[in-house]
Parts: sequence; C-alpha cells; structure tokens
Amino acid sequence: MRHTLNATRIELNGARYYVRDSEMGKECILLIHGWPDDGSVWQEQVPVLVEAGYRIICPDLLGYGLSEAPAEIERYQMSNLVNDFVTLFERLDLEKVHCIAHDYGAVIGWELAAHTDCLKTYTAMSVGHLAEFLTVSIENLQMQWIYFLNIQNIAPELYKANNGRFFQEVLRTHPKREQIVEKALQPGIFDNMQKLEKANPVPQYLLAVLKKQLPDFVPVKVPTFGIWSEKDDFLWESQMKDSDKYIRAEWQYERIEGAGHWFMLEQPEQTNQLLLNWLAKHV
Repeated sequence: MRHTLNATRIELNGARYYVRDSEMGKECILLIHGWPDDGSVWQEQVPVLVEAGYRIICPDLLGYGLSEAPAEIERYQMSNLVNDFVTLFERLDLEKVHCIAHDYGAVIGWELAAHTDCLKTYTAMSVGHLAEFLTVSIENLQMQWIYFLNIQNIAPELYKANNGRFFQEVLRTHPKREQIVEKALQPGIFDNMQKLEKANPVPQYLLAVLKKQLPDFVPVKVPTFGIWSEKDDFLWESQMKDSDKYIRAEWQYERIEGAGHWFMLEQPEQTNQLLLNWLAKHV
C-alpha cells in the first residue's frame, strides 16, 4: 500500500486476525476483501480515503493473508465471522462504521448490515444480496461453477498443478494475477482459503432454496450502495441491481463499464470517486 497503515494481530473470539489500521479519522471505514485476495487489494482506495479524512480498518480474513487459519471448518461459518467483526468494533471502541466489501467480503458485509446495528452505511462490490444470488436459472448456474468447484477436496491440488496453470486462467482478469498466483502456490495457502467456502457451501444454500427451507431474509435497514462491473466473469448484473428488494433504506446502484470483477484495481479513479461521493452524503 502506498499509504502506511499500522498493522497488528488482534485476537477475536479465539482467532488471531491481521488488521491494518490508520487509527485517525473523522469516521471509520471497514474494508473487507474477498477471494483470493487479502487486505492489500484495497491499495488504490486506502490512500484516497485516508486523505479524505477517514479512519481505515483493513483486516485479512481468517485463512487469508497474515491472519490465522484455524483448523476447524465451523470456525469460518458466516455467523462466526460476523461476530468477529462485532467484537473488533467493541475492541476498538467503534459505535458505527461504514463498510465497503468485495466478493466473499461482501457476503459478510450483507450479514453485518442485516443482523447487527454496527453499520452506518454499506457498500457492496460485485456480490449482491444473497436472495438474488441464489435465484435459480441456467444462466446463473453457468456463472456459479466456481462456487461448486471451490468446496471440492481436489480444488487446492487442481489450482496448484503445473505452477498454477488453471488458477492463472481463472484469474485472467485480475490486475495482480502474477503476484496472487505466486503467493497462492506456497504450501497450505489454497487449503486455508478453501475453509471459508467449505463452511458456507453455495450448493447447500441452493438446495435450501429449492426445498423452501431457507429462513426469511432480514431486511437491510442501513443506506446501501451496490456496485457491479460490466465484464465481471463470476457474477451477473441482476443479482446486484435487484438487491433493492431487500433494503428498507436508501439504495443506490452503479454499473462500471469496461471493467471486470476487480474493478477497484482496474478503474481506481472512478471507483474512488463513487465511494467518496457516497460517503460524503452520509457523514
């Protein structure tokens, strides 16, 4: 990151997180990364947000980056990860935060927005509300293949084979592909990242939808901003654009043209301006 953040390891409910913290700012923003990144994926956003006067909290998720990777798969269940962030806010004496989250981080963000009173605003990048993501159609399933693959026992070996050849193809639109692949080929990295997805398997959620066994979704009652990018290889537009059905507060949607899944790296200036405009309305 171009802007230096103070980094520390904080124990949250028995697991140690690696957390970057700018420590100063008028209001606090929590940045949550997704697969297969770590907190450094926000390298283009941190300097701009800090310069704008915000305090930045930027952790690595469990199993990612420099955070701990507990052996128990259950530790990575969504409810436990949400509870970890609530504990983090309490530990840092933060009453309300803005949350900006991408990919699997956005799934956690949606849960924080719906099931806690910790957020002042929520910005979801790429991944919309779970109810829309779980809409069953052949078009959607064709894009969800990776969520079925990533829970298979063979997945880590497949991603590592032939110097990460398959992984490189999956990440063909990632601006930091070479660095991500090099890091992921180190022993145990894929196995650790896989734990989050094994603990929250998409096929089981889809089965619950088809059997009408999924609990009713709790409405989101904080101002919410959804951003999706035109060339996303993994997610389709309606799962973000139609998320307003589950929001009982202000909703804003923006589509970024000409960028893929990691648009915050591909088009940082546009992304940062959208974030600054949104946050300025809710300070």
